[in-house]
Order: sequence, then structure tokens, then C-alpha cells
Amino acid sequence: MIKLLMLDFDGVIVDSAEVKTEAFKELFGDFSEELEEIIEYHLDNNALSRFIKFKYIYENILKRKYDSVVERDLGRRFSEIVFKKVVDCPYIPGAIEFLDSLYGQYPMYLISATPYEELIRIVAERDLLHYFRGIFGVPPGSKYEHILNVLEIECVQSSDSIYIGDMMEDYRI
Repeated sequence: MIKLLMLDFDGVIVDSAEVKTEAFKELFGDFSEELEEIIEYHLDNNALSRFIKFKYIYENILKRKYDSVVERDLGRRFSEIVFKKVVDCPYIPGAIEFLDSLYGQYPMYLISATPYEELIRIVAERDLLHYFRGIFGVPPGSKYEHILNVLEIECVQSSDSIYIGDMMEDYRI
């Protein structure tokens, strides 16, 4: 019997996957020779935090030094590119009806690879906060760690819960 529902955000509630891909294209647009490889890496690792992707891209594709200054700059610029677009993008068809139909029946949590502060702002702007008992973004931790945390908080076995994602990486969690 299901006792707990956990959901991803991008691609499950809002149709924002392409927004994130376009943001990577814009962010790394000056690296035209490496851009195809960068986008391929991003698409192959959708469930990863953008900061893990930034580090990998800088160190392994661009062969550049990656430090906290670069990380902050990339994070800030990426957030500036995506925030308004994600707030304005359409819902996945049926997502709001789904949330409405299950609201109050199960504790619902939002678990996303989007940074926590940005995720809270987006969810608040879209007036969705009331649906969720808790919201978890990355960092800190990973989606997997957040799922384990929520299971512990709710004292629920994984077999009594559902995590809904939109990517193969979510399935593997």
C-alpha cells in the first residue's frame, strides 16, 4: 500500500527540460567547438546537479581550472537564465489535476536536482508550496540521499512509496 509520494519537478510538474538545455547552450555558447559534447553530457546526466555538471564540463571537456569562484559565477548566471523561464513555462498536461487529486491523501515531497533556494522561489511563484510537506533541492545532497531522508522522516519503507521522475536516472534511483 502506498503511504508516500515523492516527485521530481522539471519534466514531471513543469515542462522545463528544454529550458535547462537552452540555458546550457547559452551559458557555454562561447565554446562552440565543445558545445555539442557539453550538451550531450548535460542530456545524458539530467538527474545530476548543475554544479556537478559544471565541474565535469570545466575539467573534462573544456580542460580548464574549476574552483569556487567559477562555480558561483556559473551558478548565478545559470539561475538568471532559467528562473523566469521556468516560472513561465507550461505545466505538464494533467500535473495540477494530479496534485489536486492526491493532495491530502498522501504526504507529498518535491525532490529535484535544482538548487534548493531557486526551487523554493519557483514553486512559490507558481503557487505550489501548499501541495508539498517538504521540498528538497540539490545541493546539499543528491536526489537519492533526499529520498532516503524523506523515507526516514515519514517512517516509510521504500516499498510503500513512489518516486515519480521523468528521466532514466530517476528510474535508477
